[in-house]
Amino acid sequence: MEKELRYELIQHIPELANSIYPTNAPEGYTKPYLVYARITTNKVKTLAGYTNKQALSYMFSTMSAKYGDMIALRDKVETLLLSLSGSYIGEGGSIYVEDLTINNISEVWEPELKVNRGIIDFTIYI
Repeated sequence: MEKELRYELIQHIPELANSIYPTNAPEGYTKPYLVYARITTNKVKTLAGYTNKQALSYMFSTMSAKYGDMIALRDKVETLLLSLSGSYIGEGGSIYVEDLTINNISEVWEPELKVNRGIIDFTIYI
């Protein structure tokens, strides 16, 4: 799923090309960037056993030294995420997104990194 989400981010927000990282960016990275982490995985189970349906929760963090740049990037990412419900994503449309829920949006200053972090916590249903 991460591969498909990365693909969509780069296709719709070209400035994120070469600026998307799992968990952490390289030390000293200064360009606005996005880090992501999967928070939970819930596989759907019926009386017949597990299905191929899943609910995956992620945390996307848009990071930038300038507050305005972080907000602009976070808004673009949010708009993209909201557009994914009911569509096929990834190169060649390999995964169908049944629904997507934004759980929370917040922001924080990271003093150690000296960056503003815009956080989007969401769940994608596939």
